Order: sequence, then structure tokens, then C-alpha cells
Amino acid sequence: MLPDAFAAPRRVAEWPGWDRFPPRSRQRLDFAVAPLASGGWVTVPVHILSGARPRPRVVVVAGVHGDEAEGMLALHDFGRACDPASLQGTVVLVPVANPMAFAAHARRSPVDQLDLNRIFPGRPDGTASERLAHHLLHDIVAGADFLFTLHSWFATGSVVDYVEYPAGTAPLAVRSREAAVAAGFRRLRASGWPEGALVPVANALGVPGIEAEIGGHGISTVDNRAAYLEHLRRLLQHLSVLPGAPPPNPAPEFYGRGHLTAPASGVLRLTVRLGDTVEPGALLATVQDLHGDALAEIRAPHAGLVAAARDFISVNAGEHVIALFPRLDDPAG
Repeated sequence: MLPDAFAAPRRVAEWPGWDRFPPRSRQRLDFAVAPLASGGWVTVPVHILSGARPRPRVVVVAGVHGDEAEGMLALHDFGRACDPASLQGTVVLVPVANPMAFAAHARRSPVDQLDLNRIFPGRPDGTASERLAHHLLHDIVAGADFLFTLHSWFATGSVVDYVEYPAGTAPLAVRSREAAVAAGFRRLRASGWPEGALVPVANALGVPGIEAEIGGHGISTVDNRAAYLEHLRRLLQHLSVLPGAPPPNPAPEFYGRGHLTAPASGVLRLTVRLGDTVEPGALLATVQDLHGDALAEIRAPHAGLVAAARDFISVNAGEHVIALFPRLDDPAG
């Protein structure tokens, strides 16, 4: 029998109004968002931790891709440990935003082969993933005071810890960037989000937000979960949801976007390590045939940080191999 504080989740087919969640309470919902051919429904777990006041309302989303485990388990840990009475505001946790992809341990949903983080704002009458995107955005994220999304790298590789924020000098961009710094990330990247990603679509609705990357390989480690918990606590302190002030972030590094793909198919052999800094023209990797003979080289088009790297040695032409982030002098991008 679960204690009252962790009563069994309540299934809902319509999102309740935010005034339905009383102060200093914990609510756990299974939000049914899309029907399936099997007769079942796609249901999203949502935890609402309501503090002494309803605002600020901070939405924290993990599991947008089903093989990115770090954020999912970190939000489970935070939700279990957080006492709503300690909050001045509301924290909304969505630990597994894409149950279809999670069940398949895959980036995309096997139901419709869509990448959830490429189809926001979604459609109320679309496929299962499009309906999921619509409800996540319009029912849960819209109207929030801040959005924090927790990602990992592809299951084929790993990434250094970093956070992405909207570029520019508009007030929303500045608030987002200041929050990213306060959250304690050493490496910060000005946005270069693809079309349909959640954070920029939320930004367009007036919701400041950041997107972080920690880990990879489709796994979760104790250290990476602890890192996400620390970043989340610092962010909530910065937003005055948790008491206290976050420690200073003395030397944040600002980067731009850069991704390199394989020019040929075959066996990938990296010549750099994650976290290396390289100069233009540096050899980053080679692609060989199955006999070990060289087919192509991948060289750095610019100086930068090796922020992510593919670890699987089998590679097809056009697949991501390395993220090479150039250093920025202007944090606004």
C-alpha cells in the first residue's frame, strides 16, 4: 500500500484546470492523449508538485526521445525527494514524455515513426505522436513561467554536459540564458534548434526555456542523474521556487552549433576524444571499408570543442559522427 503522499496516479482524458491542484499538494496523473489501434491509449505520466503559491510554474520534461534515460530517472528521483511544502510555486514533472518510443527503447515512436522533438506544436487530429505533441505543448507547457527539457545524446554515442538556450538579446532570450548560467552548466550553446523542437515552439508562446544534454548510450548512471538533479535544484533556486540562491557559475563557456556527418559508409575510427579542443583541419575520424582500408577522412572545418561523438563503429553515409562546437565571444550568439 502506497502512503497518501504517493497515492496511485489518477487517469484523466482531459487536462484539469491548474486551479484544480491545491497548495502544498502532490498529484500524479496518467494523461490519456491518443488512441491506439489495440484499443489502448497513449498515456503520459505527469507529476504536479504544488507549493505555497501557484506561481512561478516550472515545467520539466524528460523522455522526449525514448532512449534518453538520464533525465527520466532524475525526475523520478526529484519527484520522490521533493516536499511540495518547500516550494514557492509549482513544479510540473513529465518524466517520460514519449511512452511509445520509451517502450521500444528508441528515439522515434514505432507507432508512426515520428521524432517527437521535430513535430511540435503537433495536431489535435493527427497521428499518435502529433496528438501527443499537441497535448504536451498546449495543455502542460503553454502558460508556464519556465520550461526545462532534459535530454541525452543518441544511443550510438555520448556527449559532454551542456545546455542550449535561445540566441539573441530579446528579454525572453536573456531570461533563458541567465537561467542556463544559474543552473550551473559549464558549457552553454546558443540555439540552433531544428524546426519542430519543443523549446523554441514554447519560446514562440512566450515561455522561456532551456534544453540540456547529459550522457548517452541509452543508459543512465548515478553520476549523470546526480548532475541533472543538481542543475534542476539550482534552476529552481534561481527562479525562486526553492529557497536559497544557487552558487555562482564563475566561468561559463559559450558555444555555437556544429555537426559533422559521415561522408561514406563503413567502419568509423575516431582520432579524437570527447571534450577535446581542436584546430581547423585537424583529423577527427576516418571511415574505412570492412578490410580496414581508408575510404574517407573527417577533418575539422573550424576550431572547436568535440562536444559529442559517435561510439558505434558501424556508420552509414550521412549519419552524425561528431558535434564540433565553435567557441563564441558573444553569448547572445
